[in-house]
Amino acid sequence: MPLIAKEDFGYVREIIKTGQVARGEFVESLQNEMTRRFRLRYSLATSSGTAALHLALLALGIKETDEVIIPSYACSALLNAVNYSGAIPVLADIDPETFNLTPETIKPKLAKKTKAIIVTHTFGFPADLERIIKPGIPVIEDCAHAIGSLYKGRPTGSRGRIAVFSMYATKMLCSGEGGMLCTNDFDLAERIRDLNDPDMRDDYKVRFNYKMSDLTAGFALSQLRKIESFVSRRSLIAARYEKAFMRLPVNFQKVLPGTTPSFYRFVICTSRSKDLIRSMQKRGILCDRPVYKPLHRYIRSKGNFPGSDIVWAKAVSIPLYPALKDKQVSEIIKAVKDSFKYSENS
Repeated sequence: MPLIAKEDFGYVREIIKTGQVARGEFVESLQNEMTRRFRLRYSLATSSGTAALHLALLALGIKETDEVIIPSYACSALLNAVNYSGAIPVLADIDPETFNLTPETIKPKLAKKTKAIIVTHTFGFPADLERIIKPGIPVIEDCAHAIGSLYKGRPTGSRGRIAVFSMYATKMLCSGEGGMLCTNDFDLAERIRDLNDPDMRDDYKVRFNYKMSDLTAGFALSQLRKIESFVSRRSLIAARYEKAFMRLPVNFQKVLPGTTPSFYRFVICTSRSKDLIRSMQKRGILCDRPVYKPLHRYIRSKGNFPGSDIVWAKAVSIPLYPALKDKQVSEIIKAVKDSFKYSENS
C-alpha cells in the first residue's frame, strides 16, 4: 500500500494549472533528482519499469540470437523485456539465503552468446554486484525494489552499466506507473534518448513512445523527496518483525555484509507456508507468496533451479509498508504467532 499524502496532490494541482501535462519541466526535475541521489551522470524517465528494461537492452545492442541471463525467481516483466528485444532469455538460479543471483549461479549459464545480465536486488536486498560485474559482461541492475538501499556505502544501482527503476503503485515510491534508467555512460544515455523520442525525426527506425508525463513525474518527485522517511519506517517495522519472529520455525532473507536493505518486502521462509498464508488471510491480513511463480515454471530452461524452488515453496510476504501504524504492526505480529500455534496444535 503506497503512502500518499496531501503534498503529493499539490504537485498534481500545480501541473494542471500550467496546462503542461505531457513531458516537461517536472520530468526534467525528476531526472535531475534521480541523477543527484544515485550519483550517476544521466537519468531518463520512462512510462514504466518494463519499458526501462526494454530500452536498456536495446541501448546495449541486444538483438536476436543474443542471450541475456536473468534470475528465475523474479516477476515476468524481466522475461517480457528480454523477449521484446528478440533475445534469448537464459534463466539462472538464486541463492536460497539472499534470494539473489550470485557469481556461482551465473557461471554455469555463461556462453559466447551472453551479452547482458539482469540482476535484481530482490525485495530491496542488494545482490553482490562487485563480484558479479568482474567478468566484464554488461550488467543491468533491476532496482524496482531497491530505491533507498545501499551497497558498500553507495546507492544500489550505481555499479552496473545501467540501473532501471519502477515507480508502479506498489513500489518503494509510487506514481501509479513510471520508470527510470540511470547510467554513467554518455553513449548509452544518447541511445536511450534516441530510442524514446519517435516524433519529428529526419531518419526512420523503430523507436518507442515510452515517455513519462509531467503528471506522473510530479507525483514521483514528491514521493522521492520522502524516500528516506519511507525506508526508515520500513526498517523499523522490519526490526520489530525480526525480533518477534526469531524464535519461530522460520528463516529470514540474508543481508550481505556491507549492504543496507530497503525492505521492500519482509519475507519469512517456513515449511508451513501454505498454512500460514491461509491462516493470515482468514484473519483479514493479506499474506501471500511474494513471487507468483518462478520463471522456469513458465518456460523450458536447461538445468535445475533448487534455490528458486525452495524459496518459492517456503516464502511468505508479511505486510510491510510505511503507512502501517504501530498498532497494526502489533496485530500482524500476534496473528503470525497465533497462526504457528494453531498449526502446531492442528
